Amino acid sequence: MTVTETMHDLKRRRLLQLAGTGLLGAAFGTGMPRTQAGLASTLFSASDHLDGGHFLTRLELQTGIRCSQATPMRGHALTLLPDGRVLMIGRRPAFTSAIVNLPAPTGTGVDDHLTLLQATAGRHFDGHGCLSADGGVLFTTENAYDEKRGVLGIRDSRTFEHLGEYATHGLDPHDLKLMPDGKTLVVANGGIEQHPDFGRRKLNLDTMQPSLVYLDMASGQKIDEYRLPDHQLSIRHLTVTDRGEVGVALQYEGNLHRSQPASLVAWQAGGGDLTLLAIGPEAIVPLRGYMADLAYNERAAILAVTTPRGGQVTFWSVREQRFLQAMSLPEPGGIAFLPHPEAFLVSCADGSIHALQATPEGVKASLQYRFTDSIWDNHLLAG
Repeated sequence: MTVTETMHDLKRRRLLQLAGTGLLGAAFGTGMPRTQAGLASTLFSASDHLDGGHFLTRLELQTGIRCSQATPMRGHALTLLPDGRVLMIGRRPAFTSAIVNLPAPTGTGVDDHLTLLQATAGRHFDGHGCLSADGGVLFTTENAYDEKRGVLGIRDSRTFEHLGEYATHGLDPHDLKLMPDGKTLVVANGGIEQHPDFGRRKLNLDTMQPSLVYLDMASGQKIDEYRLPDHQLSIRHLTVTDRGEVGVALQYEGNLHRSQPASLVAWQAGGGDLTLLAIGPEAIVPLRGYMADLAYNERAAILAVTTPRGGQVTFWSVREQRFLQAMSLPEPGGIAFLPHPEAFLVSCADGSIHALQATPEGVKASLQYRFTDSIWDNHLLAG
């Protein structure tokens, strides 16, 4: 047995011991602390500058002041860590992610605020991460590319020691969330086979099998699995409500010149079926088969989903299970909902950030900020 195998075995034993004694579940906790989004004072996003540089950027909502840290790779999704640092997952297929310690708003400079997190051997990061209920454990979606299977990497969120991994029971796990019970993870398996030797080329579009999978967080055991009728609707991004409902943003991998998908957004009430929300053919064509970030107004039961390729923010009624309307914006990507003043904040590729207040009757939009030197990426994190 090699030294590497011995270390891996010791970590696996440690993980199994914690799970077997119940200590892992206790460490993960049963409550789910949530960001008080209504009181959010900052936004975080990956961004690119027009000169080609990559950054993690924090925006102070009250003042419009930005603070950015350069990173060696383009970023995707963000996770706010317990110590105030931000994990920015590299854009897949990524062997490197960044842990950024941005200074306080009154601080100056951003030198020495970057730590790089390397993927384990035979894995690359696949887009997203989330924390256990108490914040002590970090899960990241990863691709075991030579083995053709998806996994969740498990790490200590403070030291980033690799503790093990769980199978996601599908290919291409992209987004994942912790459910309100604090014990269950929901994973979006996109279903697409990729290998870093081929860059971002998709290798199995005719046979892909996306799935929405629920895992027991303490053991990794699969609790349930859901699929959509159209196997070329890749399950990409998720939002989870306090009541355990799950909204899903989809991306169509079929030939849009031949046919359109039935929908690009799905919803699952707690314990119910994964259901496509209704949309007419005249409304779905402009979306160009691609949905990105999503956020939910629980009081109004309105789900908002961005489509940068289609240049729209779309709004969907969860109560009526249907598409409502769309608002045109320049390549909208990231979106976050702030309960006060009950508005969706949307970031765009032209450096702008807009506030959208949506009702079933219409949408009111207002430009909040615009930074002409920046291109916002596909996700926003309110903190």
